[in-house]
Amino acid sequence: MDPLLKISHRPATCVPPEETICATVQAMVRNRVGAAAVMNPDGTLAGIFTERDLMTRVVAQHRDPETTRVGDAMTADPVTISPDTTLEQALEVMVSNHFRHLPIMDGEAVVGMATVRKVLKHKLDEGKEELESVVSFFTADGIGG
Repeated sequence: MDPLLKISHRPATCVPPEETICATVQAMVRNRVGAAAVMNPDGTLAGIFTERDLMTRVVAQHRDPETTRVGDAMTADPVTISPDTTLEQALEVMVSNHFRHLPIMDGEAVVGMATVRKVLKHKLDEGKEELESVVSFFTADGIGG
């Protein structure tokens, strides 16, 4: 399995554009995620709804979350990545665009949701393992040591 998919939210939380903001947020809370993929009836990605969208397009505009449709508050046509995107490439896209979530697409299908938090944690864990290995090498008390 691709490293990006291993650390991503799979499956992604998906909702139709007609879903209310309230129901979408409830799904996000239930799944412990900060974003939902908004899916057209034909299964294609219409957009992404994030915590930031909730803040800027619903709360700040005094829209009623019980009646506002997620399709009216989502980020349409979001930037996406593929399963073979490297962790470094995903992180670069997120950091350079100030994104915290990226849908992972395999063709037309949403197969996961990458988060900057999980990518950074994975990179930190990798760095920690490498550092521990180097420290062990140099502090080993063996022949020639």
